[in-house]
Amino acid sequence: MLPAWTFVTPPATSRHATVMLVAFSAGPLDDDVPFSLSRFGVPAAELVELFDVRTIERGHDPRWFDAFRSGSLRTIAERDLGAGGLAALDLADRAHVVHAEIGSPGDLGYLQTAWAYARYLAVRGASCVLDMMAIRWTAGGALPPADAALDVGREVQIIYETDSTRADHAHALHTRGMRKFGAPDLIALCADADADLVSQVIAQVAASVARGSEITAPRHGIEVAAGMTWFLVDDEHGLAGLLNLNNEARVLVDGDGHDLVGLLRN
Repeated sequence: MLPAWTFVTPPATSRHATVMLVAFSAGPLDDDVPFSLSRFGVPAAELVELFDVRTIERGHDPRWFDAFRSGSLRTIAERDLGAGGLAALDLADRAHVVHAEIGSPGDLGYLQTAWAYARYLAVRGASCVLDMMAIRWTAGGALPPADAALDVGREVQIIYETDSTRADHAHALHTRGMRKFGAPDLIALCADADADLVSQVIAQVAASVARGSEITAPRHGIEVAAGMTWFLVDDEHGLAGLLNLNNEARVLVDGDGHDLVGLLRN
């Protein structure tokens, strides 16, 4: 069997991780494919029992089913899957849901197992997979291989919201998917000129936290450069709810507690 993905730094406090993948197929899946732990990438047999895997036909709840391929999810699917993948999604009439709630994980083998199930479903005929925590679509033929190393950038999205009604023209830049690691998502408010720098910092922090580092409360310092420290603070204004992150969040601010607007000026 493959070695399990591990935390670089074992988390100092207990975490609770949630994983949910939804694979789509037109018609029933092929029943002649055995579930091989080594072929599909499960690092330990006992991890299989942590998951609830079920198939839901469109006829059971058409409105629920079609919500996956309408509105913002459809826009994201078109971006991630392309026209051909979107057409296959439109033909789907079955959703195969892979779900687990993991308390106090000692390693990240559960996440490997989730993707092992996704590969298994794809080999049996699923055309695409939606990572519900990260809101990212992947074509069945483009899933990471069974022996892939952990890539936090693949597991977690960094999104720059394009709409802003604020007088300072600040936009939310945030992660989506940290819940898979039992960790809060990260949010910053910044302007267009600052987005690249802020995104780099958030990506680095997200990778570190996903691999086990802790965010200490109430102000967790991050050294951005010599003489420049930013802080992760509590989400006092409920930004996670406004962004529909379905997760707790911490907010990145400057040393004075202000939003990260105007860092780079012409």
